[in-house]
Amino acid sequence: METFKPIIQESTLMEKYIIPLVIALTTYFAPTFYWFGAIGFFISADLVLRLIACKKANEEIVSAKMWRTVYKFGAGATFILVAFACEKLFIPDIPIMKIIGSYLILVELKSIDEKAKEMTGFSLFSLVIDKLNPKK
Repeated sequence: METFKPIIQESTLMEKYIIPLVIALTTYFAPTFYWFGAIGFFISADLVLRLIACKKANEEIVSAKMWRTVYKFGAGATFILVAFACEKLFIPDIPIMKIIGSYLILVELKSIDEKAKEMTGFSLFSLVIDKLNPKK
């Protein structure tokens, strides 16, 4: 009895193409991973504070609002990857990835500050801005 062999064996496809591609992409984008971790930390902290604020206000926790966290991380990761590619390929003299990553973290810190202000009535950003503005 004759057995049929697939045209391309799965292990050969994995070994020849997919594993080297994953290794190459991981190696190329390795400098972006600490930004993913930092942005992910602040996005997670924002989510936790949002959940605590909803619990204190007796609001219903809806999964549709929690999807914003997934979208935020996806958008942040996309911005970091694009900034890395632009910095690496087009403008190596300007640290675009650091600028974009710092801006994303600043936006998340402001969001965390807004949640903390809802819960405590105190805003750290307002205090810093008041100290920076000269008194007239």
